[in-house]
Amino acid sequence: MNQGQKILILKYRAMGDAIIGLSTVQYLRELFPNSYIIYGVPAWTAPLFKSSQTAADEILPIKLDTPREWLDLWQYLLNQNIEMIYEMFQSGRTSKFFSLFSLMTGRPYFFHNHHQTAWKNPKIKNQGEIKPIIQRDLDGLYYQVGIQRSHQIPSFLDYIPKLSARNIQQKKKKIIYGVVATRETKKLPLEIYLEVAQLIEAFDPQVEIQIPLSHSPEDCEAGRKILKLKKSNNINIVQMGLDKLPDLIGEALFYLGNDTGLKHLAIARGIKTFTFFGPEPPLEWHPYNEKQHAYFYRPDLECRTREAHYCGLKTCDSMICLNQFSAEMIWNKIRGELV
Repeated sequence: MNQGQKILILKYRAMGDAIIGLSTVQYLRELFPNSYIIYGVPAWTAPLFKSSQTAADEILPIKLDTPREWLDLWQYLLNQNIEMIYEMFQSGRTSKFFSLFSLMTGRPYFFHNHHQTAWKNPKIKNQGEIKPIIQRDLDGLYYQVGIQRSHQIPSFLDYIPKLSARNIQQKKKKIIYGVVATRETKKLPLEIYLEVAQLIEAFDPQVEIQIPLSHSPEDCEAGRKILKLKKSNNINIVQMGLDKLPDLIGEALFYLGNDTGLKHLAIARGIKTFTFFGPEPPLEWHPYNEKQHAYFYRPDLECRTREAHYCGLKTCDSMICLNQFSAEMIWNKIRGELV
């Protein structure tokens, strides 16, 4: 491949996945330092990258809900003269689209689908094994493209996602709470968050706790519950566009919350995190140094691994994986960051 040509690398999934994908974009930049790299992300997540710098030269918002939008993407690929496409976490729809594009234009299309077994994708070593998500993305790129340029397999610990601020940010006395999640079983009870807030206020009344929430019905309901239950004055709910969120989080001392896109955004912004894991073990979705990014997790729960390597329940009556982390236990782990 010509070093100076254009490459499209994409991850057409949720916000957290788009941020995690920055790690592999960084590795791609090392492999092809002189190429023009375009990072394709879901259109609704694109504002996250508006005021930040990444290893990509361009962010491509992708929306594929109508035939017109598929056609627009096809035309974009032709007009931009994309020479290579690499897709992280391939889906069925995009697989057919990019495979057809590759067949008709002769431009190579590589992908990684960790659901495939080794015999379906023998090029990728240890294909199908459970491993950190960043490592899966890196493996896919290395064994299909990078192995021709480097004999060293990249490690996920060397490629933390980076979403750098364009301007210098000053740290403030504030903590980011991440209280929402994609399903109920991933949420630490709000009551525990609010108890921790009281302990923080008693220790230092100047520390502000900011809780970013969207305008979705679920988030709005969480906001109403927080305002109803809170017994301290240091909590503020923040609703803003995604374009403002990276700077808001980058000013914080640390992140405390569920395993969500906000956590990955905090890490990409370079701040410390404390994450609560319930139904899913940290191995896959916390591909970070544990000393810098600690987590709360109860291992060896039979209910979590009864049918798979994680619990897929959306709701749970017991919630023993999360509701036994007390406010005092959490406070003892985070208080050193406020001294």
